This record gives sequence, structure tokens and C-alpha cells, in this order.
Amino acid sequence: MQDSHIDRRATPALPAVGPYADPARVVRQGMAIQASLGTRSAVEFLKQHGVHGEVIHRVLMGEQVRADDRQATDGAAR
Repeated sequence: MQDSHIDRRATPALPAVGPYADPARVVRQGMAIQASLGTRSAVEFLKQHGVHGEVIHRVLMGEQVRADDRQATDGAAR
């Protein structure tokens, strides 16, 4: 079985415009939404912004979250 790796730091093929152009920012915002509004709202937000299902599962379940992402959401939850 092949283990796929998704790098959310990769730049998109087409330049995105707006406050959610950066995939890392989208994921962090989703984590902040989960902390304040719950998982369902976070999942919907992330889906609307094109985040892959495997990434949504990993970050919202707390699995393999990067240290800077965890710090960003800890600061937002306070």
C-alpha cells in the first residue's frame, strides 16, 4: 500500500487572491473555527476552501499537527 503525502505548504498552480490564498492560513483558520464553533463548522469551512479530506481529518483530529499550527490555534483560543 502506498502512503501518500500531502504538502499543504506547496504553492497552488494558479495564484489565489484574497485573505485565504495561503493554504496554511486556511488550515489554521479551520482549527480556530473548530476551537470556537465546533468540528462541523470547521469541516464545512475547510471543504469550502478546497482542503483535501485527508488533511481535514488529520488536523481536526489533532494528528500530526505542526508546532506552528498548534501555537497559532492555542493563541486564537485564548
